[in-house]
Amino acid sequence: MELTVEDMPNGVTRAVLVGRLDIEGAAAIDLRMNVLAGHKPALVVDLSGVSFLASMGLRTLMVCARAMSLKGHKMVLAAPQPNVEKVLLASGADEIMGIFGDFDTAAAAIQP
Repeated sequence: MELTVEDMPNGVTRAVLVGRLDIEGAAAIDLRMNVLAGHKPALVVDLSGVSFLASMGLRTLMVCARAMSLKGHKMVLAAPQPNVEKVLLASGADEIMGIFGDFDTAAAAIQP
């Protein structure tokens, strides 16, 4: 699992994930996602490059979103592939973090 982080000019941070967000993928990004949750007020996680989402990957996303919410910060998801979106919706993740079709729409929804 690859994680690329980019601070955008509008105060939003973009975290782009590429690969499989399974047990190994989640372990590879857990620490970095926790750091982002602790330091960024507005985070868009771009899932367009994620081909598979398992429960451990879902846990990573949920823990990050909850940590940010406790600080009054926001995290949303952008551009999940259909099979990934299906898992997100079935788990109720959309009730904790918004899911948007593209990065621009997601960023506009959480700009500080």
